[in-house]
Amino acid sequence: MSQTFLLEPDIIAAAENVMPDLNNDLVKAKNFLKQQSAATGDSLYDHLVDVVHKILSQKPSDVVDNFEQYSWEVKQEKFRPNFDLLHDIYLSPLQLSAVQRLNGMFRLVASKLNKMENLGEEEQELDLEEDSVKPKIADLIDHNYYFREGGYGLPQSECYAVYIALNMLAIKEPVATVRFFGKIFGTKANYYIAETDLTIDELDRRIREFELKDVPGEGDSLEEARVLEAEEQKELMGEGEEREEKSKEPVPPKLPPLPVSMWQPPPLIPVERPGQGVNKKVYWVCHLPGEPWICLPDVTPEQIRVARQIVRVMTGDLDAEVLSFPPFNGTERNFLRAQIARIASATSISPQGFYTYGSGEEEEDIDMEEGGGDMDFNPNPFYQGHTIKDLLDPNLTYWVHHGRHILKQGRTLWWNPNAETEEDVEEEEDEGPPPIEPEIGPPLFSPLSEDVRVEGLPAWSPRISTNLVPDRALAVLRSNIWPGAVAYATNGKKSECLYVGWGIKFRPPNFSPLQLPRPQEEYVVGPEVMEMADPTFADEEAYRIAHLPPVPPPLLGEGDGEDFGEEEEEEDD
Repeated sequence: MSQTFLLEPDIIAAAENVMPDLNNDLVKAKNFLKQQSAATGDSLYDHLVDVVHKILSQKPSDVVDNFEQYSWEVKQEKFRPNFDLLHDIYLSPLQLSAVQRLNGMFRLVASKLNKMENLGEEEQELDLEEDSVKPKIADLIDHNYYFREGGYGLPQSECYAVYIALNMLAIKEPVATVRFFGKIFGTKANYYIAETDLTIDELDRRIREFELKDVPGEGDSLEEARVLEAEEQKELMGEGEEREEKSKEPVPPKLPPLPVSMWQPPPLIPVERPGQGVNKKVYWVCHLPGEPWICLPDVTPEQIRVARQIVRVMTGDLDAEVLSFPPFNGTERNFLRAQIARIASATSISPQGFYTYGSGEEEEDIDMEEGGGDMDFNPNPFYQGHTIKDLLDPNLTYWVHHGRHILKQGRTLWWNPNAETEEDVEEEEDEGPPPIEPEIGPPLFSPLSEDVRVEGLPAWSPRISTNLVPDRALAVLRSNIWPGAVAYATNGKKSECLYVGWGIKFRPPNFSPLQLPRPQEEYVVGPEVMEMADPTFADEEAYRIAHLPPVPPPLLGEGDGEDFGEEEEEEDD
């Protein structure tokens, strides 16, 4: 018993040494992790602290999968110099700006809807009366579903955001109808395009501004330049005469008058007023859904004429300069508007009978001298649709154009350049220039079968969305002239057009820019203008000999004596 009692303290001490101590173990583990590397001087403990700090500050969703990448990034940051000012700056993720932009757009539309729901009974009655005045927004989500059935259209997330952006446009701007026209790609940014009709008050305001606006044309500027040049010449001549009188020097020989150019610029084709022709619709663009919509200016005939002769890809900057030959008068916003007018005129198609004349008049009743008229058309309430078989007919006789044809002048309504001259001739009752025949384009609702073929192919290619489920099939037409333009139609009462592309027309041969024109004869050819060759030495010598003074005739007495003496000398010999 005594031996056992003597060994108990040793056993207790040994047991106390074996029992785990959490604080002691943590200190030992921390000291182990703080051991510095002989190569870099860093410790694992400091490295883990930096990695955990980086993960907690950024809070990534996939930290387990990318833990090694975070560890490597922390090691790379230590190689940066201490004076790097961007080392501790927080950079917001790229998705944050997109979320803030869309959130502002969603809040605006939601506030408008909540305001309508919180109206009283009287206000709701007034609001119901104003329903006819509210903008009519085309259901892009419904139309995009059918486009996607045919293999085209926008992604669902993008389509929903664009549809909300159209609602935002209807809230902020004075528009009566809103429709998604399409999307045009750019090298730096893309353009989402909305086609609208203005309200009556806004349209009247723009028409008044158009009538009051006095925009000098190219011919006016040239005439003003000529007048200023003539005045400057007169002033110079007057100053020269004064100097001559003061100096009292001999008058120099009178020089021939300077030649005057007889060239006159062609008459400037007037722009169609807002709400008419190519400016019938108003187009708005934005780069991303949620950004403010920008209204494009009205297009001019000169811009359409030049846009037909050049090929240019959009950049995404509305203020970018358009460098081309012939020179384009305007920036990219004007060129984009001209391309939209061309695309809308050529690719706005619908099934036959889908639209009807708004005024109930036939096109032959309109005065053809005014270019065939600018009639309105509305959806036909009595349209019952066509069968898919008829819509897929290769002849395309069941499809028509409802876009207004743009003439070579750059207008939909023909303008007579000799209208003023013919009026003056009628007043003076004299013979004047022969009348010009008005240019007439295809009539409204002309069938697609009359379109020009491209490289042996028809202008439009029809296809069916599915052959497996005929009841849900629809007809889709794709343009071969404007790649990216499509249209669909069901066997019911639904049809729509859409353009998603680069805004470039198809050209069968390789595009070659327009060559510079040959120099024209600016002045009348005459001795005052013609360039003469420099005379040679032989010519100068012949001219000198020909202009020598004549030899004086000899005297009579001297001449007789000399002759007589010579005769005597001859006889002596």
